[in-house]
Amino acid sequence: MERYLLIFCYLSALVSCEFKNEPEVIQLEQAEENLMNTDSVVVAQLIQQSQDVFAASQSNTKAFDDYLREAEQLALENHYSYLLFEIYNLIGQRLRNQSFYPQAMQYHKKALEIAGVLNDDCLLSEVHNLIGVVYRRIDENSKALEMHMKALQYAEECGRYFNNSVALNGIGNVSLNLQRYRSAIEYFRKANLISEQEGNLLGMAINVNNIGEAFLNLNEPDSALHYFFKSLDYNSEIGSRVGQSICFNSIGDAYASKHQNRLALDYLLKALEINLEEGDRMYIAVSYMHIGEAYLNDNHLTAAIEYLRQGLEVARKIGSKFVMEKASKLLAEVYEKNGNTLLALKYFKQGAAYKDSLINEKNIFHLSTMEAVYEQQAQQSQIDQLSSEALIQNAKLTKQKVWLWSALCFVLVMVVITSLMIRQGRLKHKNRALVFHQRLLRSQMNPHFIFNALSAIQVFILENDMEKSSRFLSDFAKLMRQVLKSSNYEYISLKDELEMLHYYMNLQKLRFITPFDYKIEVDSELDKSKVLVLPMLVQPFVENSIEHGLRPLGGGGNIVIRFKKRSKGITIEVDDNGIGIDYSDRIGSRADKHESLALKITKERLDALEKDSRKKAVFEIFDKKSIDPFDQGTLVRFKLPIVYYDRNPKILQGDD
Repeated sequence: MERYLLIFCYLSALVSCEFKNEPEVIQLEQAEENLMNTDSVVVAQLIQQSQDVFAASQSNTKAFDDYLREAEQLALENHYSYLLFEIYNLIGQRLRNQSFYPQAMQYHKKALEIAGVLNDDCLLSEVHNLIGVVYRRIDENSKALEMHMKALQYAEECGRYFNNSVALNGIGNVSLNLQRYRSAIEYFRKANLISEQEGNLLGMAINVNNIGEAFLNLNEPDSALHYFFKSLDYNSEIGSRVGQSICFNSIGDAYASKHQNRLALDYLLKALEINLEEGDRMYIAVSYMHIGEAYLNDNHLTAAIEYLRQGLEVARKIGSKFVMEKASKLLAEVYEKNGNTLLALKYFKQGAAYKDSLINEKNIFHLSTMEAVYEQQAQQSQIDQLSSEALIQNAKLTKQKVWLWSALCFVLVMVVITSLMIRQGRLKHKNRALVFHQRLLRSQMNPHFIFNALSAIQVFILENDMEKSSRFLSDFAKLMRQVLKSSNYEYISLKDELEMLHYYMNLQKLRFITPFDYKIEVDSELDKSKVLVLPMLVQPFVENSIEHGLRPLGGGGNIVIRFKKRSKGITIEVDDNGIGIDYSDRIGSRADKHESLALKITKERLDALEKDSRKKAVFEIFDKKSIDPFDQGTLVRFKLPIVYYDRNPKILQGDD
């Protein structure tokens, strides 16, 4: 009634304003302001009513109910951006908790647009954290990490420690998903320290439970139980039913790992009861999975299958790869126990596929990169602060200039004298280390490849594919024989190198389900028996092309390895049509700071070749899009002096 009375007063004043003097115009403006203030109060009350109704019956209430629809309409009419931001985030959170992730993302992105227009760091921090949680729920770890890192930066800008704590917790959860448990514990402890300082019991409950999860994954169930019960106390104090169910699940999982299965089931069934009441399908799937695991450990296979299948079904509906991976793995164990090997193999492969999509080198690399970027920005901020302090102290430094230069000259003289004294010793040590590095690379295949090769043989044997097993073992033995043979020489003939490459590529084609083709092209001008090359020079780059260039394509991959004669030497190229690389970031800055062992040793081998031949050896690697925007893939190129065999393979007769 008050709202309509104010509208009437506003309209009356508007009609008669041309007949009123200046004080009455001021009264009109005040009426308009009061009306807007009243509308904002109405919107806030509608939001609160929606929250009260939703809290009373979450499973039977729409996320976007009539209260919020009316609140949204009023907020849009009056341009209440902050209240619209709150409405959209509230709807997004409700949809997320009901496992409607695409719809939740739509509303959070609406809130993100509003925060961007307002240019409010606190709002940007809040919504980036919420988007990160949605990405975590669907196991998009790299995107979740990016959102939480941005949230952390915005939180530090606006000084809101709560958002800072939420972001640190989110980064810890991503680390937990990627099996970096010690790193996750450190992030959770930092987040919990902020929650303790702020007196935030909910934040403390979440963080200590997460610390317990990390310890449980580290096979330390007693430490994990300490944190789980501590979290349960916090959740009981604030009356959080969802928090209690999470703790019951965690405690049950810890007791199951200690083989106290009856006690584990008591807690897990309590968690399931709460989760069914609350209606969050993510937690329901987790409960089914843990109960199935407990029955499996207690050797009740029928009950285990029933609960695990229910958990897998719910996980598939909501797209939770983590639950699908673990439930599939547990079902494989159950069927293996009851002798159903076909179903066991089916679920084992299914779980392995989900695991590959959850944890891969790309995610690990992305995590490391984002951490490095954040640390670099933090260091830059410290450098800027120190620079400011240095300007203040400039007068004092000027007075000490003479002493500083004298000391610097003394240090330089000492460095030169010391360098001259130990130069010969260092050169000898460096040469010995270089020889050992070269022999290390030549005398061993990639242990990761050997492990995968043996695993592939095991799968072929399990699937009774004797033809592939026999062919794989034969090629594998030939390749090992050639590798051991070449380890005794600094150079081998081009013919032997080509033979090793054929065996290696055939093994890779057998091992990978994702099909790809390869071709090795050799100029007719090159005498394969007389031309010598460094053994296994291109193998690390061929493996990288297959693993990180062709495999994500899912098919249609192709690698071409070329040996071309040129007027001043030989060119070797590894050319693929894979997803390519970021030329500036992953070859420029990353090559300087995060150079791999294989890349480093390759450069050292080329340096040794240059010293032996007194000719230039060039190594290049780049994304093909940097040359042709319509092309894709990676090109690795070596431009080397030619080495000919002349009774002694170490004698070089190279073209310039």
